[in-house]
Amino acid sequence: MIEARLVFNGSFDEAEAKVKEVLPKVGFAVVWEQDFTTVVKNKLGIDMPRYKTLGLCNAKIFYELWKNNKEIGAVAPCHLLLYEEDGRVHATMAVPEEFWDEKVMAEPFNKVIELLKEIGFN
Repeated sequence: MIEARLVFNGSFDEAEAKVKEVLPKVGFAVVWEQDFTTVVKNKLGIDMPRYKTLGLCNAKIFYELWKNNKEIGAVAPCHLLLYEEDGRVHATMAVPEEFWDEKVMAEPFNKVIELLKEIGFN
């Protein structure tokens, strides 16, 4: 697994808003969101800390990956997980190694990580 794990010392809402604001600067858009906190509360009646996945997409990168691997849709769009633990917001972005294409993915993956660092993730 190729992954990056970062921590934000502000609120969940602040972290999420900053992420959504800066992603377009490196050509990504949030194309879907899955709020697991709400799903668990609605389906099971259980409260849990904030836990949300954002689906990030850059159409050009997706197309280049698709040309080489028609199964890329199994892991696309890229997932950025945001969750609360110990009073902090954690971010994890990961790609299974069998789908990793160094030539196409390394630069944008690292750009997203650097962007997250610029907005306060460590």
